[in-house]
Amino acid sequence: MERNEFHLRWERDEKHALIEKLGSLYDEKTWEEAVKRYDEALLDQPDNPEYLFCYGYLMQIKAKKMLQKAAKCFEDGLNSKRLDEEFAWIADKLNYQLISVRSSLDEIGKTIQFYKKKLLESPDNPQLYCFLTKCYLHAGQVSEAEKTVKAGLKLFPDHAALVYYEGEVLSRQGFAEEALLAWERSAVLNPQLIDGRFSKAFLLEREQRLEEALAEWKRIAVFLERYGFDDQYPQGEIRRLEQAIAKLRHN
Repeated sequence: MERNEFHLRWERDEKHALIEKLGSLYDEKTWEEAVKRYDEALLDQPDNPEYLFCYGYLMQIKAKKMLQKAAKCFEDGLNSKRLDEEFAWIADKLNYQLISVRSSLDEIGKTIQFYKKKLLESPDNPQLYCFLTKCYLHAGQVSEAEKTVKAGLKLFPDHAALVYYEGEVLSRQGFAEEALLAWERSAVLNPQLIDGRFSKAFLLEREQRLEEALAEWKRIAVFLERYGFDDQYPQGEIRRLEQAIAKLRHN
């Protein structure tokens, strides 16, 4: 099939040649030159869809490279021998960012393998069950997430974060009441673990249980105020739900 049968009418010049080169092999100097060329082209034609596509594609390539570097930093941090001794306070942040970045790169499978290996090395670490469960949920592998969280709870039945993830799994499986109970229990086990209250508020609203959802947002607002966090978002949710409830009562 001839390439022009796809109706692609690229402006084939030096700057487009740079784009094609980057598509097969990334090089920093080539990327910088391509950005310069498309910067100049957009100054002349700021509404040119082809130039806008190519410039956006260049930014996407760079962003992917930067995210890959970020993922390596987070992974190296988690593998550092100094983590447990001096930097335990930042471990959770490293874990959450690694999972987030790998998800953005559509590479959650790599992170699943990373945490499976970590769990084999440290089966007595309940947090690793949490992070592996989180990875499976990101990947949409709910049955694997269920197996992981159950294995963790068998060893650590009162670990608040594991109970929270139990609620997440139950919610994905359509067991709303069981999920709500798990999230509430996680908040009772560790009052500083607020995640379950957010999950409860969202699920309760989806279930049209607006007054119960409102009560959760009020609990969240009190928590955030107590610890000096910005509480504008929950306050906005409180006002919105109060208006919705008042409208329903009026009707």
